Amino acid sequence: MVGTAKVSGVPRVQTVPAWVERPAAELAWLEHALVWIYVKRGRSPEVHGAQCALAWVGGVSTSAPATADSTAPTRWRAMGELIVCGAVSNGDPYPEPPWWREAGIAKLETAGRRAWWEQWSTHGWTRAIAGGAGRALSWAMGLGEDTPPVLPRHLEGGSSVTEAARRECAAIMREALTRPLPGRPVATDRTAQASASAST
Repeated sequence: MVGTAKVSGVPRVQTVPAWVERPAAELAWLEHALVWIYVKRGRSPEVHGAQCALAWVGGVSTSAPATADSTAPTRWRAMGELIVCGAVSNGDPYPEPPWWREAGIAKLETAGRRAWWEQWSTHGWTRAIAGGAGRALSWAMGLGEDTPPVLPRHLEGGSSVTEAARRECAAIMREALTRPLPGRPVATDRTAQASASAST
């Protein structure tokens, strides 16, 4: 393939929590590339889920990717979201209270969540979004080595993405991951802690 497209614009991510295992520039550019691919390459649910997860981790969105709760992206909460993404993407029925306790996320089990899960988790689109979100969270937490962590498999209309289109999206994301941040540093909690320690 000649002349792979490149993502244009500037990343939206401004901060990256200290628990994130990936460099801030990679997370910022991958989130930006996922938005670009979603809009320009057919609205894939897997790409949408991954972008939503990284937008939450990077402080662009306050909605957690699996539960849609408005909450900060702590490491504990990210792991809880990852566990829920796995169950939803597998099409599992709503777990009973012991599952939530054993997973260490009992606080996330609610009657409203049960109603949502029973209504939406059997839909392929929802399962694909959860799969993309889970792969992106795994990548951000350093639990997954695939780079890029997610590629489109389906398009908005339900058709499958061609292998050529998947290769192009992978090339677009890999190129974006090599970029430095444009003229402004993305703050990390680690950077803020180091600055505070140095000034005292």
